[in-house]
Amino acid sequence: MKELAVVKLGGSIITVKDKPFTLRGKVLERIGSELSGLEESLILVHGGGSYAHPVAKKYSVSEGYRDEEHLRGFMETSIAVRRLNLEVVEKLIEGGLRCIGIPSSTIFSTSSGRILTCSLEPIFLSHRVKIAPVTCGDVVFDRELGFTVLSGDAIASYLAVRLRAKRLIYAIDLDGIYVKDRVTGEVKVAEELKPGMRLEPLGKIKEDVTGGVMGKLEEGFRAAENGVEVMIVNGLAEGRIRDAVLGKSVLGTILKV
Repeated sequence: MKELAVVKLGGSIITVKDKPFTLRGKVLERIGSELSGLEESLILVHGGGSYAHPVAKKYSVSEGYRDEEHLRGFMETSIAVRRLNLEVVEKLIEGGLRCIGIPSSTIFSTSSGRILTCSLEPIFLSHRVKIAPVTCGDVVFDRELGFTVLSGDAIASYLAVRLRAKRLIYAIDLDGIYVKDRVTGEVKVAEELKPGMRLEPLGKIKEDVTGGVMGKLEEGFRAAENGVEVMIVNGLAEGRIRDAVLGKSVLGTILKV
């Protein structure tokens, strides 16, 4: 495998968060155009955004199988995720990226919410025919809970570590992670972030059913501890995802351990 980059497209950049089932089609087409030609060295993972999160939260799907309502939520969330994955892939292809959707529920299982198994064969075979696999945060079967929600952030970190990726890029709707200067009080993007540094989360960064920004940082630091270069960039800014994938200097936050 060529030098690999795993790119996590946050739900906030591929959907309109406060409008259920609203896709940012033009953003995805641009990202597809930017990443075209890099298919053999890419794995894309996207979040659930305004498709999956409202349903998963309504039914508390992450708690697992408790009654018929939880089961209904599991099924409805699965439908929403499949729809989103298909629409994301369609727009990326329209932008010029050769890719294929691989829903996480078909290759992952968990135990108490942590990844237990993953079938990598579809990912290897997609690269073999020179297309990029596109998977996603999803509802998956869980050995202890029956089923649960597996976040795209956790999937991206897991794949980056297991496949020894060179880079892991988290694309969000902000320029990076914000911190406050202890001397001047200025709030700015942290060029580097280490565990324990105090964050300045701003209004746009909210918690969700998959852990929000703290879950993202936890998974990112886990990958960094295993030798992966991890960076958080603004996926709405033209060219930043591609530059980060290629290892170029770009505005964003690098996670250091």
